[in-house]
Amino acid sequence: MSWRRLWARRVLTLVTIGWVFWMAWLFFSDDQPFTLYALDGHGRPMGDVTVIRDGQVVGITDLDGGVELEWVPDGRRYVLVSPGHLQKTVTVAGPGQESLTVHLKPRTLRGRVTDLGQVPVEGALVSSGPVSTATDPDGRFLLEGVEQGMVEVTRPAWVAAQYDWDGGPGDADVTITPLVVKAVHVSGTAAGDRQQWDAMVKLVEETELNGVMLDLKDETGLIFYDSQVGVARDVGAVYAEYDLAGIAESLKKKDIYLIGRIVAFQDPTAGVKRPAMAVWDAYSDRPYQQGNQLFLDPTDHNARQYALDLAVEACALGVDEIQFDYIRFPDSRRPSATFDGPIDPDSRVAAITSFLEEARALLWPMGCAVAADIFGFLTTVPDDGGIGQQWEKITETLDVVSPMLYPSHYDSGWFGFDRPNNHPGEVVNQALADAVARVHTGVVIRPWLQDFGYRDSQVRSSIDAAEGFDLGWMLWNPVSDVSVGALKTHDAAGG
Repeated sequence: MSWRRLWARRVLTLVTIGWVFWMAWLFFSDDQPFTLYALDGHGRPMGDVTVIRDGQVVGITDLDGGVELEWVPDGRRYVLVSPGHLQKTVTVAGPGQESLTVHLKPRTLRGRVTDLGQVPVEGALVSSGPVSTATDPDGRFLLEGVEQGMVEVTRPAWVAAQYDWDGGPGDADVTITPLVVKAVHVSGTAAGDRQQWDAMVKLVEETELNGVMLDLKDETGLIFYDSQVGVARDVGAVYAEYDLAGIAESLKKKDIYLIGRIVAFQDPTAGVKRPAMAVWDAYSDRPYQQGNQLFLDPTDHNARQYALDLAVEACALGVDEIQFDYIRFPDSRRPSATFDGPIDPDSRVAAITSFLEEARALLWPMGCAVAADIFGFLTTVPDDGGIGQQWEKITETLDVVSPMLYPSHYDSGWFGFDRPNNHPGEVVNQALADAVARVHTGVVIRPWLQDFGYRDSQVRSSIDAAEGFDLGWMLWNPVSDVSVGALKTHDAAGG
């Protein structure tokens, strides 16, 4: 036998003896410790994962996702349990090792939120326990790490929906409906008059009304509550007539919806005191005026921020919905009107929609709906009317859109009428038919209806037209002189 073969046999013998001794050591040795690490589907450590063996809890993972366990030669089966994740069983056998990594799959809930017409609702908050997410533009959502049980779907200005999820697979289809708000305009001075305010609240309680649209800042630029916004105080705009927080709390107890109206860019008070925020007249070299109107510049950062600061403040004081009025460029403006930014059609629309997007980003987390008033004719025409309000674009950005459907504001020939003001119900009906046909996103349409220069029956015909589309409405009278006779009593309305 050659020395090479002899050497190979000796090596093989030594290896065999070593393997026998190693297996014997494993068989007769005590349990060996090792660390099990639990990671989620994204590879992140999971703390508080419960580890069970033979029905007994043997460990809980720390913040690093680790827990020390015992390894034995004949193997052990461990069950890993964590809320919001699928239970996982692992068998630890074979040669001992220092650590073992286990990935837990989250329990997922998918679905879609739509309105009654199957139109997707973007921005709805879907919550299950501590886990929540917002729906995308197609109304879809995905929740990871959720437990079976109650799921809630909410969005400002909509009725919350709930359902019990059994934890099983499949997409959930959730339908939510908008709040149908019927409100009247209350001016700042009317709210400040105790007798007039109490009469307004009583009117809401006794009729079909369920909301109040309160002037926070009106066309004069004055603010009717004790605002602490710096610009408001610096320009002398604060003209406190009422306690906004007190009003909000009182109405909430009565289940009355509170809409706060902020006139955004028509503001002679700030425009005079802060001319750098105003639209500028290149001919007169002073803030641009058109009749009694003096506009802040919708493209000016400080002008935009002023309105946003007031909105955030009012929301924090308890208002349910912020409605921006005069959220537009001056109409029929002269060529001398100049702005900080470009005012071509696309830029005008972008300026208005980006402002409302900023408002939504600020107010949605606070629970306030974002609304805007727009010219009534824009429900029918395809462009922005020269003022930055384009129907499809603006409705994609809002919770509530309120076209001002005042027949007195429509010229002869509109909707086939020589005198549209003589046909309130028909004008409202045709304007809303155009509006509804052009909505492709989950926005609430709640029109302003004319409550000036009309008899009760004419106001009622406008209301009936809006309700024919299952919509809420708001009555506009500048001095809050409501046509009470046009309203149904609480009992007659089925309340």
